[in-house]
Amino acid sequence: MLRVQVEPSGEDFWKLEPVIDLINRGAVGIIPTDTVYAALSFAYSIVCDLSNNDSVERLRRIKGIGDSKPLSILCCSLRDIDTYTTGFPRGTNQGQANIFRAVKRVIPGPYTFILPATKELPKQCIRHGTSTRYAKRRQVGVRLPDDPICEAILQNLDEPLICTSVKSLSEDEWILDPVTIADIYEPQGLDFIVDGGTRNADPSTVVDMTGSYPTIIRQGKESLS
Repeated sequence: MLRVQVEPSGEDFWKLEPVIDLINRGAVGIIPTDTVYAALSFAYSIVCDLSNNDSVERLRRIKGIGDSKPLSILCCSLRDIDTYTTGFPRGTNQGQANIFRAVKRVIPGPYTFILPATKELPKQCIRHGTSTRYAKRRQVGVRLPDDPICEAILQNLDEPLICTSVKSLSEDEWILDPVTIADIYEPQGLDFIVDGGTRNADPSTVVDMTGSYPTIIRQGKESLS
């Protein structure tokens, strides 16, 4: 397994070149992001190329999650979001215009926006549980991380990354130390880890934007107002 240690500022981003190459060849690994899908002040995520079916399946096996568990995508720009989802409301009425302006003010940042997916997003990236609630829903959580290391990786890829947060395999708890993360996940088939050190990050605010109006699923430290 490749281990790359990078300054938290991302100033030595040239060290990430082997990681970019591995991702393009279908690798599954762990990188730092600006938040997790929970109220904690630390973040690493398991990631892979969203268009590589085998990689997405490996990511699920490494994390130990089934097909019904949702995955998010890490995007580099609003253009990415508009490609893989229907995007944020941009209508002419005052309410929709205010929503779009509010979103633009807070991204990049510790937010997950749940949006309707387009046909460009591979099916294996979408929640497809068999329950009545999810069976016919095509939606995905999207993020624009405010992290220099994560941004440097995304800027050098042709597509967003699919991601899931890092947890202990035996206990339902987050792992905070990148060295511990590597020791736990390497035997599961992990290909690489980018060690950006232990850094603070705000809890994520999760906003469901699939309805007529935004709905706060969980309130993090930041709000849209």
